[in-house]
Amino acid sequence: MKQKRYFNFSNIGLAIVVALTLLTMASPTAKGYLIRGLMFIGSYKPDVSEDAHNFKLHPNLSHYSYRDTSGNITSLSDLKNKVVFVNYWATWCPPCLAEMPAINKLRQKLKNNSQIVFIMVDVDNDFAKSKVFLKNNDYDLPLYSSVNPFPDSLLDGSIPTTLVLGKDGSLKYKHTGPGNYDDESFEAFLKKETKQAIPELMN
Repeated sequence: MKQKRYFNFSNIGLAIVVALTLLTMASPTAKGYLIRGLMFIGSYKPDVSEDAHNFKLHPNLSHYSYRDTSGNITSLSDLKNKVVFVNYWATWCPPCLAEMPAINKLRQKLKNNSQIVFIMVDVDNDFAKSKVFLKNNDYDLPLYSSVNPFPDSLLDGSIPTTLVLGKDGSLKYKHTGPGNYDDESFEAFLKKETKQAIPELMN
């Protein structure tokens, strides 16, 4: 009488898939790597087409402020005539961890462009933890916390959320979820915004 074979290639393959699924569910880092892998093959490209973003009716955001790790407060009104990239994130958020390398690469490319400002907002306001995270991953990103909350129409509690404000302070881009921002089209979008004429600077 033949003994049943409980282990074959299909069973082993299924076990591996189940194990990986459970691992990504349990570990934010593992899930982040999975999303990052999807970015590598072309997923999560930011849509910067004009049809995708129409924020003409949104109120002026110049009175919103951020605090850096030294305690200095920067208001968006202080950044008039600049293009501002704002990213809301947390160390426990897998999609945030997934997109961080791409944001870091984008910032390194644009680091010497004085017209583009990056603001990485730790939603937990835990600088001690987030500074260690950035250092351990060799991310050279400016860390901030929010001084006052953004309107729910822009931030509904979901992270990561990325905003781009134009030189006049108006909203030019909004995306909730991970994005592969180390992308030629997105870099070109930011550079194009720096060349936009300003009919009226923020008050």
